[in-house]
Amino acid sequence: MKGNTDPNNIEDVKTIVEEQSSTNTTSIQKISLEQIPTEGLILDIGGGGEGLVSRIMGAKVCALDIRLSEIREAQIHGPPANWFVGDGQSLCFQTSTFDVITLWFSLGYMSDWAIKERVLKEAHRVLQKDGKVSILASNIPESCERLIFWGHFTLPDGTVSQTGYGVKGGQNQTLEQLVNLLEKTGFKIQSQEDNDAWFAIQAIKI
Repeated sequence: MKGNTDPNNIEDVKTIVEEQSSTNTTSIQKISLEQIPTEGLILDIGGGGEGLVSRIMGAKVCALDIRLSEIREAQIHGPPANWFVGDGQSLCFQTSTFDVITLWFSLGYMSDWAIKERVLKEAHRVLQKDGKVSILASNIPESCERLIFWGHFTLPDGTVSQTGYGVKGGQNQTLEQLVNLLEKTGFKIQSQEDNDAWFAIQAIKI
């Protein structure tokens, strides 16, 4: 379910999903997005679908997704980003290339924690010294088989994007767990914010 959902139908879809007892759904989460403060290159891992980072930061972005279909979907919006099909576990970029790496609601699609760890290790490798990683992620409890996260995103120019992220449940993806994994993979936490259904982390490469 990654990608844009028709705002006029989102409540109807939400009602249908809630009827599936094994699926947890969130209320619609209103999230205001800001420009990313950097003059350098940004790598957006899992940057297909709604393509939020590319739509905000444009030509500074190298947007990577494992599925070409997700990249095609993001390109509908016309952002002047640089597009790559690839796996975040084995990035095709040289060491110390990027100033910022974004993982905005993409870690939830990596249900295996070993995969999340390999992706963060690769992110660490391709970041420049003192480079930053920006994470937005949903809380995914152990108690559900599937989670649908509904997001209502407002971009800096006022554009609104409503989308649903459907991910495998049972991950125990929490703010605390990801903070621990970031520290394990060589990052220092700069800020963290827990919003119940989702959380944000900013960290720096050390």
